[in-house]
Amino acid sequence: MPLELVGLYLKLPVFALVAARLTGLLLFQPVLGSLAVPVQVRALLIIGLAALLTPVVPVPPSLPDSPTGVAVAALGELLLGALLGLAGMLCFYGLQLAGLLLAQESGLAYGQILDPTTEEEDTLLGAFYLQLGLVLFLVLGGHRVLVSVCLDTFRTLPLLGATPATTHGAALLVDTLALGAHLALRVAAPALLALFLVNVALGFISRTMPQLNVLAVGFSLKPLVTLLIMAAALPAGAEAFVDATAAIYDWLGNLIGR
Repeated sequence: MPLELVGLYLKLPVFALVAARLTGLLLFQPVLGSLAVPVQVRALLIIGLAALLTPVVPVPPSLPDSPTGVAVAALGELLLGALLGLAGMLCFYGLQLAGLLLAQESGLAYGQILDPTTEEEDTLLGAFYLQLGLVLFLVLGGHRVLVSVCLDTFRTLPLLGATPATTHGAALLVDTLALGAHLALRVAAPALLALFLVNVALGFISRTMPQLNVLAVGFSLKPLVTLLIMAAALPAGAEAFVDATAAIYDWLGNLIGR
């Protein structure tokens, strides 16, 4: 057997570990992890990146020598990549939560739609905020930053090594989850406050004018108020999303020692 083929055969476990870490990232990556991107495209991207990185990634000193050991090690690398991707996705979940809160309070939740990117039911406002977040994410180059962070992990976090990501990953997810909830409240707070005042005003009107159908008036008035306040607060919401995304990437950089 030629020496080149022997070298390629010995690199197969390393290739599997590298591909597993990249797969974990792309499964939860905000753009490439979407169902709108064909599975074949994602698979070719993972294979191509893994083939480019395998020759330059240091071989672990305790590389498994059995298929079962390689599978278990690949699962650990898959979880590490999923940690990086999921941390970046929580900001988008925060935007969806903000849209859900506004839709439930304004009555627009009755018009739920099927989101083709996730194949799940979503509200119109949630889909709007999610698409807005994706546009901002692409314009600011967040997809490149996230892939760059994952590629840097092969330099700072060796394969099969005990790293801070394995010990502090749960704490990072809790922090990012709290940040996503905080983002949802920041985005939805102006419209929620306005809807609360509308409900109070309608309550006073129902007491003073019992003959008025307050339910019908509120059903027409609250969506209009919601859309007006959303339009006015949209720049502040976009700024909050950018700040939250930057904070999460700073945390990821500190986690991997970048």
